[in-house]
Amino acid sequence: MKNVTKILTAAVLCAALFASTQRTNALGGNAAFWPGDEANIAAFPAQLNNHAHAQFSGVGGTATTTDLLFNHNGTTWGFGFEEGDTDTWFDLSWAKNGMGLNVTMISSDDGSSTEASGNTLSYGNTFDWGELGVHYASGDDVDWEGISLNYRKACGFWVFTDMVASVSMPDDTQTNGMGLTADWFTHWDASGADVMFAMGLDYADSNDSGANGHVSQTAAVGVEANLTDWATFRAGYNWSWQLSGDSDEVGGTDAGGENWAMGLGFNWGGFNVDFDMGDGFFGDPMGHFSGFATPDSDTFGSCTLTYNF
Repeated sequence: MKNVTKILTAAVLCAALFASTQRTNALGGNAAFWPGDEANIAAFPAQLNNHAHAQFSGVGGTATTTDLLFNHNGTTWGFGFEEGDTDTWFDLSWAKNGMGLNVTMISSDDGSSTEASGNTLSYGNTFDWGELGVHYASGDDVDWEGISLNYRKACGFWVFTDMVASVSMPDDTQTNGMGLTADWFTHWDASGADVMFAMGLDYADSNDSGANGHVSQTAAVGVEANLTDWATFRAGYNWSWQLSGDSDEVGGTDAGGENWAMGLGFNWGGFNVDFDMGDGFFGDPMGHFSGFATPDSDTFGSCTLTYNF
């Protein structure tokens, strides 16, 4: 199974460690289409005001990320840590009265020629005209450098109820140039299942002087269905069709294609467990239900453990 491609790339590239995407990856890959999920904190820091939890993501994978988010005297505070990350000095979040901030400082002086330094700053707020997220990243050890903006609001357009847009403006050291996305999405209640449908456009430029940008049409479908009152099955699919540009240019190979993913969620009061789910389950479903299936590393991937306060 291919990994889900994230449509709102600016949010992912500029975000700090906060918030697991385990659930939303299994539902189409774009957290912005699921506004109530804590994964939205990365793109829209004002969402810090709506969550309080201790979370361990990537459990069973290559590295575990630990996030602590709590409210003290009307102010939300957050701290993030990643296993094996000795360069991050601190990952601190603060939120109050509809506004949210996240600051990450990276500093390493080990006497080598690969010393790391950098910082990220994310600001979010909610207004009458929509929700805004602004991100800035700079340094020698950040995945992406530049400025990005994310915007989301309720709107009525055809069958859609909401829209989300982003613009990313990297500095000239980055391979990819400016990017723009615009998506419209909606949710339907389908008798015990939440069905999400989205469509949009994606423009990606290149800093390569010999290459042009490309435009793609995108779509995504996500279904979250209740198996019991404590277990949920998730499935997501996203699709992209390149409308213009050359596929052999920088970024062009990712401009078209399709990806799908699955997952399971378990909820016992304030304690949630979210799993990735691979194709191996369908090769022997009864064996997995009974516990006698041949071990398959692709059946269940890493998981996220969350305790909500």
